[in-house]
Amino acid sequence: MKKEFVVTGNYLKVPMIRDGEKCEIRFLVDGEKVWQFRIPVKTDQKGEFTGGYAELPTGNLRGRKMTVETDGEWLPKGILQSDELSVKRGEVYPQLHFAPVSGWLNDPNGLCYYKGEYHLFFQHNMFDVEWDNMSWGHAVSKDLLHWTQLNEALLPDGEGTMYSGSAIVNFRGEDLCPKDAMVLFYTCAGGQSEWSAGRKFVQKAAFSEDGRVFHKLPGVIVPHIEEENRDPKVGWLEEKGIYYMALFLKNHEFAILTSLNLREWKETQRLEIPESWECPDLLCFSCGDGKERWIFWTADGYYLVGSFDGEHFETEQGIRCLYGNQVPYAAQTFWGTKRRIQIPWLRIRWEDKPYQSVMGIPRELELKEQDGEQILAAHLPGELWQQQKTLYRGVPGKWAELEIPKEKSIIVSVKNPGNQSFSVQLCCVYVGWEKETGQLTIADESFTLPCAADLNVVLDRDLVEVSCNGDTVCYYKKAETGTESKIVLEGDVTVEAGVL
Repeated sequence: MKKEFVVTGNYLKVPMIRDGEKCEIRFLVDGEKVWQFRIPVKTDQKGEFTGGYAELPTGNLRGRKMTVETDGEWLPKGILQSDELSVKRGEVYPQLHFAPVSGWLNDPNGLCYYKGEYHLFFQHNMFDVEWDNMSWGHAVSKDLLHWTQLNEALLPDGEGTMYSGSAIVNFRGEDLCPKDAMVLFYTCAGGQSEWSAGRKFVQKAAFSEDGRVFHKLPGVIVPHIEEENRDPKVGWLEEKGIYYMALFLKNHEFAILTSLNLREWKETQRLEIPESWECPDLLCFSCGDGKERWIFWTADGYYLVGSFDGEHFETEQGIRCLYGNQVPYAAQTFWGTKRRIQIPWLRIRWEDKPYQSVMGIPRELELKEQDGEQILAAHLPGELWQQQKTLYRGVPGKWAELEIPKEKSIIVSVKNPGNQSFSVQLCCVYVGWEKETGQLTIADESFTLPCAADLNVVLDRDLVEVSCNGDTVCYYKKAETGTESKIVLEGDVTVEAGVL
């Protein structure tokens, strides 16, 4: 079955169908295939329109004949053309956590500060609220809190779907691409689509000179090494004059590679890290004792502290984990910022929204000493504190009940130097710590936390983030919302509350 038409708009809008039968749909321009996706289509028996659209950029195809075809009996119904991207937002979207206008979201990719903007790329399936058709979605921000979604940066092709990766700026003018261009390093996941059947996972690159239009580079940057090797995270080590790449290989195994020119890479080390999986990051910190230390980071929040000489990472202490639960995943740090700013993917799902999953609030990483070891802290960014409006500053032992505007996000800071029991009720969300049991309760779930010297809570509609003990352990939860619009505080603690 096929459908033919002339391209007249900047975007082709394909309606998203929840639980529809999936079919391989091919898009051809003047007889040549440009895209192929696995798309849910509505049949008489199943499938429900989510209210969202997949938006394929077609501005450079105006006036040309497009054919949409499938070997099956169904084609997507209600395909539209438009000159503008959808930008609709409302109460179904969080205020501080980035969510796509529609579709499935997972790993943050290519985090980069470039030409005055923070660039957030992300794993995206624009056609469904389930994982598939991996592409690089793209959004930009001036302040890390308010994001504008742009065109897809990378779409699947005949060599594979677009898996996770990172970005840097070609500030040295390597001949890989124009000087000062943004360079994306990504995994081309061969064999993960019908179009790329028989191909392997390899690492490739793309570039942009304006942060908007991206050009895939021909050839392979890092050939296939192991199984589904993926997630290249690239950095620069000034004192050695080399680029380095952390790469996931298989199981709990990772590799470090180095390059002098971004084009030719050699493997220098393999690491096996228990309990660790995917999406590595390798980053340097200046510590309070005047020394530099490195972190080797992995997707579940497990990290090692050690040293890095440009080729080999040496561990100095045992493995730790930043997270108190298993909601956050695949966090990545930005290239091009003096601060170590990190964003995780939050594995939270809904049944009634046109999108699935969100990003966590960006946090500033710090490596600090605690009990003789170096430990990672993830602080809420300065931009958030600057924009919040303080409603209440309390004193120890004082009880308070505050009315808040319903449309606002809430931030509450608790100082508990006496390590006493306390509770905070934010609208319909309860957060409390019991000294006797060492239990931290967030909404309907409890966690073991022997000490709670301080605590920061952010409630963004039905999402809550809690960080404790100098932000060295972080929790993320989906919370039920209701009609309550007040904060109730109890306990012999000092509290500050504000809204954004």
